[in-house]
Amino acid sequence: MFTEREKILIENLVIDYISTGAAISSERLLKKSKLKCSTATIRKDLNNLESKGLIEAAHVSSGRIPTVKGYRYYIDNNLTRKPLSEEEQDAIRKLINSDVNQNTIISSTTEFLSEISDFAAVIGSLDSDKKTFLKLEIHNLSSTKALAVLLMDNNHIDNKIIDINNVSKQKLISCVKYLNDNFSGIELKNIPKILTKSLDTIRSEIDTALKVLNNFIYPDVDNFVVTGQKKLVDSEEFYNIEKVKKLVELFEKKQTLKELLTTCITNENIQIYIGNESGTDLLTDCSLISAPYKKNNQTVGVLGVIGPKRMNYQRIVEIVDFTAKIFSKK
Repeated sequence: MFTEREKILIENLVIDYISTGAAISSERLLKKSKLKCSTATIRKDLNNLESKGLIEAAHVSSGRIPTVKGYRYYIDNNLTRKPLSEEEQDAIRKLINSDVNQNTIISSTTEFLSEISDFAAVIGSLDSDKKTFLKLEIHNLSSTKALAVLLMDNNHIDNKIIDINNVSKQKLISCVKYLNDNFSGIELKNIPKILTKSLDTIRSEIDTALKVLNNFIYPDVDNFVVTGQKKLVDSEEFYNIEKVKKLVELFEKKQTLKELLTTCITNENIQIYIGNESGTDLLTDCSLISAPYKKNNQTVGVLGVIGPKRMNYQRIVEIVDFTAKIFSKK
């Protein structure tokens, strides 16, 4: 829990750091917050916030900067949206509603997002092809993991590492046989609905089958476009060559970015991942703001902006959210 004064201090510290990029001293924070107390009291509060993991000293004997936890507290409790100007809104509408093909719109919108945010932008879309189940194979890798290989129509093969903890070998064999005998030729996404209507007498096979199939039915970003990598690398946050190397690796390792976008697409609302919240070390120094977009009320893609942790969240959140909403009306 935080005192009211501590809440005011963390909000002002994050806002000032985002604006200036400089570590914040107790004297400056007292002036910015307009609190009626001494600098000694402010220093004591800052020590408390540091012990709680919300801020840290940039260098020995220097001011404080927010940690990932500090940014998260600010975003969850203090972030207010900054509406786009009418000109910016009109530009986004005109771009997305232009009479060109979808791929061109996606490419142009990604470039526009990068330009307006001054960071890297990404748009990913789901594989829209129907997937028909033909055959499933499971190969044990260990006592807790197995490789599930799914053969679908059009010679499409997908494989996933699945968790088989607390699932017996015999139950897996029964599950595979049950699915292959009863569902070959059925559209993949429809199988869980059919399974849940099956008789209780085969409940064991159904439970195991659902666990296995959910690994493949889970939305998976198929194609994505990234623009503005140089803008992100050129930002003042990435003066350290090691930080730049991580960014280069992130954009080169397309599978990492694909997995991250797939995670983003499963969320209905706008998502903000700060640093290691993304689950990859390659984004330790960055934040990702993403939002899904829909067609006929079904999520078909995700768009977002990748920038430094010290970004103008008020503005970028609004840019991403507004663009996703216009995309959904296309």
